[in-house]
Amino acid sequence: MSNTVQPLTVSPTPTGFHLSGEIDSGTADTLANHLRSIDANSGDVELHMSNVDFIDSSGLRVLIEAHQEAVRRGHRLVIVEPSAIVARLFDISGLTSYLHVKQSSE
Repeated sequence: MSNTVQPLTVSPTPTGFHLSGEIDSGTADTLANHLRSIDANSGDVELHMSNVDFIDSSGLRVLIEAHQEAVRRGHRLVIVEPSAIVARLFDISGLTSYLHVKQSSE
């Protein structure tokens, strides 16, 4: 985690949210609340994560639960352009092939 704590900012987009800052035990509930607010019939949800500076296991938990809920609804949670830190954690944890991850070139 960085020495300067950057709180999580969640900004709505037409298809989901743009995230910036840190997703940790202090901010994971904020993200979870935003994801729970999405209409069940809204279709796929995109989380733009290029500006996420840090994510820990509590953030991963929120993403996994949101992914599972989207699948139950017949939709997808799409992680768009994860930052290098996020992508590395997905790789280390084996989530890259489980989650729907979209790079800018796709």
